Amino acid sequence: MQTESLFELTYILLEKKQVTASEMAEHFGVSQRTIYRWVDALNLAGVPIYAIKGKGGGLCVSEKYALDKTVFTEDEKLELLAGVLALENLSGNKQSAVTKLKSLTKANADWIEIDFAPWNPKLTEIKNIFNLLKTAVLSERKVRLDYYSSNGNCTNRILCPWKIVFRGQAWYLWAWCEKKKENRFFKLSRMKNVEILSEKSESDLKINSNATQMDYSGYREDTTTKITLKLRVHSQDVYRILDDFCADSIQDDTPFSKILTLSVPKMPWLTDWLLSFGSRLEILSPDSIKKQLKEEVEKMAAKF
Repeated sequence: MQTESLFELTYILLEKKQVTASEMAEHFGVSQRTIYRWVDALNLAGVPIYAIKGKGGGLCVSEKYALDKTVFTEDEKLELLAGVLALENLSGNKQSAVTKLKSLTKANADWIEIDFAPWNPKLTEIKNIFNLLKTAVLSERKVRLDYYSSNGNCTNRILCPWKIVFRGQAWYLWAWCEKKKENRFFKLSRMKNVEILSEKSESDLKINSNATQMDYSGYREDTTTKITLKLRVHSQDVYRILDDFCADSIQDDTPFSKILTLSVPKMPWLTDWLLSFGSRLEILSPDSIKKQLKEEVEKMAAKF
């Protein structure tokens, strides 16, 4: 009898509330008799599992039961603590949970610091939005907000929030948009006047819209067309490029410049990103991007 299997069976019961012996036998690849032996062993160990007979019955664990701290390995305790620390500063919660989790392990609990809170002055605003959306997701309530989209428009949206997502360097809300009639990502930093509504999010909509499967198409780099850029960049700006992309190669050029080759997604914001370097960046290839930047610079110059 493997201890890991007993723990896994307990986790499954805590998560699903009720399972059948045949389901667990198939899951673990053992007989139903073995499952019942495991149940007996868990009961002797103090895990209150009981069986409901008849149609619709199965194995259940008492709702009052909670896993003891000894269930987690030292590595698992540290990983759990790191996850709580990662959200601590952003959510603004007190450190009571952190203190309790630190008491679970004898290892160095301060080996890592993870802080998702932004550096910019919008920290307080992002914290407030994050906590409002967290409340809305957990209470399954709709939210109303003003949203500034990438096309420059500000529209009032009513959303059914499913999940808060951290991706790349920003926080997003994955939600059903009543205006667009589809699930979408909404960037927290573009939100204003966030308000939790009394109206509940529609559970049927969550199922029917396949909300649990987040659609990254249009957002993920591996689903967009890539182009290879060759750039001459001032040495002081190399770090900016490395903050955003992985360079395929970095070569010395002059005492004050480097030549970088990198693969980037062909997206509308690429021109703006390249222009942000000003005269400290020169595009060596491809010619199509050089032409695109030249035309944009000419448009800018015509306004002065």
